[in-house]
Amino acid sequence: MMKVVIVDDEPKLRQGLQTLIPWESLGLTVTATAANGNEAVEIIEKEPPDIVVVDIRMPLMDGLQLIQYLTSAGLQLQFIILSGYADFEYAKQAIKYGVAGYLLKPVDIKEMTHTLKQVRERIEEERLKQGINQTELINRDWVLHNLLLPQDKKEAPAQLRSMAKEAGLLRSCYEVVIVFPRVSDASRSDALQQLSEALKRTIEGKAMGMVTIRFPYVIVLLHEPLRGAERREKLYREIRNAASDIRFVAATGGAVSELEEVSGSYLKAQELIKQAFFSEKGRLLGPNPSHHPLTESCRQSGDNAEGMMEEFISRLYYSLDAGNGTMILPLLKEAAAFFLMQEQDENAVKESFFFLSNAVVHKLTSGYRKETKETDEVSRFLKGIFEYEHLDDLLDETHRFLLNLAEDSEPGGKDKEVKIMINTIHRHYADNLKLETLAGMLNYSTAYLGQLFKNKTGEYFNTYLDRVRIQKAKELLGQGMKVYEAAERVGYTSVNYFHSKFKKYEGRSPSDFKNP
Repeated sequence: MMKVVIVDDEPKLRQGLQTLIPWESLGLTVTATAANGNEAVEIIEKEPPDIVVVDIRMPLMDGLQLIQYLTSAGLQLQFIILSGYADFEYAKQAIKYGVAGYLLKPVDIKEMTHTLKQVRERIEEERLKQGINQTELINRDWVLHNLLLPQDKKEAPAQLRSMAKEAGLLRSCYEVVIVFPRVSDASRSDALQQLSEALKRTIEGKAMGMVTIRFPYVIVLLHEPLRGAERREKLYREIRNAASDIRFVAATGGAVSELEEVSGSYLKAQELIKQAFFSEKGRLLGPNPSHHPLTESCRQSGDNAEGMMEEFISRLYYSLDAGNGTMILPLLKEAAAFFLMQEQDENAVKESFFFLSNAVVHKLTSGYRKETKETDEVSRFLKGIFEYEHLDDLLDETHRFLLNLAEDSEPGGKDKEVKIMINTIHRHYADNLKLETLAGMLNYSTAYLGQLFKNKTGEYFNTYLDRVRIQKAKELLGQGMKVYEAAERVGYTSVNYFHSKFKKYEGRSPSDFKNP
């Protein structure tokens, strides 16, 4: 008998259909019922039926979404839609998915019986044309989907191996690659179909493996491992060609040698997709991901996230205000590295950049009249922070935007003197720089200029100078320079004095920083 699953959120209707329809005389049997699309997916992936009777309006996942999911997954099913009169226009969207029947509620038993009979006959005709008996039908897509299920939900190993053998999927090695289209939810089904069809011509055409859809991914099951960077790059190029103008991210879960391990490879690839924001662009993400390069260079020891954020805001603002644009990208990278070391996820990093950028923008524009156009541009930039798909893109665009914004800000009055002082520090930090020298240059008393600097920056002149020197020293040490060389390069004639200053601001010695 052909199998039927009934999906409807009304218990009485599910019970009524099971009782009133003469299933056995129609050559059908109801194997399961579900109250919503989510329940139905779990049931159908475990044991695919021949026919799905589905209500169009349900909680969690409605009937149309269920049909899209199952169709995109490559399952060969026949659907009969149940719908209220008011949902007719909505239900018509399912026509393109090849629904076999459409019935209005309340269900007329005679009409449904007739529809079920027609659907059963249609299935029999299709199988007859294909010359395949129902008992011999092995759905390769279904077998692959079963391999991807967690261990506690898939078939017993012996049965799984038997099915894989019949489906031609028994190999000595497997590797799962998944492709996730970066498109809107409304466009996802079409994008998955386009990607799947194009990849099938390449992957299956060259007998490299098989391709299927498991919403929201295109799944590629390779029969040979991707050993070496060259093979990974080649596969990535093939995916890119198949995608055409569709933006995507792709990842491999690594090679496995047993059928039972395929799901593990799939899960690893899923995790990599979720972490794609922190990965390099334009490559196939691998099973042993390294941290973003920023984390390798971050040795921030401060635990006070709020204090560090304030420090980043001040340093960015005064660097921009002083016209020292070369410091902006390194400062943004330092901030990003700190956020990563705080184990922030993608959304948290974007929120941190929103707060950081907004505060710097506010400082730069405070006291200056901005045109409406510029205000709108600021708003678009801040909103757009949450749309970036890669951390590197977010850094580059934030860098570009802040530099452009700073060019439009022209502080005057006493801010000008502080700007000159900061600019001088960043340019001549290695010199024997003294506040008295700058006071004479700007025609102010040393005490007054020092207080003005403190009021504007929140730090004394010598403290600010030390921080710039230590930051430069960290960069030199990170490049492999010896401690005494770095000390001399940034303006400290005494290594011991440099050691004490470094430890004061970094909480550890230069040697410990250099060799953590």
